[in-house]
Amino acid sequence: MYQIKIDKINALVEVTLQGVLRTEEAQVYAVEYGKALRTLYGRKIRILVDLRGFSIASEEATELLRDLDATSAELGVIRIAELVQSDLAALQASRIAREAGIGDRLKIFKDSAAARAWLLAP
Repeated sequence: MYQIKIDKINALVEVTLQGVLRTEEAQVYAVEYGKALRTLYGRKIRILVDLRGFSIASEEATELLRDLDATSAELGVIRIAELVQSDLAALQASRIAREAGIGDRLKIFKDSAAARAWLLAP
């Protein structure tokens, strides 16, 4: 399951991923995520991704995140904060970001307030 919210004032896209995304749902999510980014095109986009309830252990989920991370960079994303619940999830998210070539734009957090503060800082 996923949820996408757009904050046009702050050019912020908030994504929550939970459970395991099946192939069909992952494809729909990818399209909706791209649409959300395009609504803010031309602005300095920031993304908050809550992965605390998401299983990113599957290869399909890993590929989805890697592809979306790469797409994000092309559409003007300047910062991505990912919320995780464990050190293992943080390592996995960091590896995916490096493979997507966005390691310099992404930071991993366990605290949502700290993630928001970093995203919205000038």
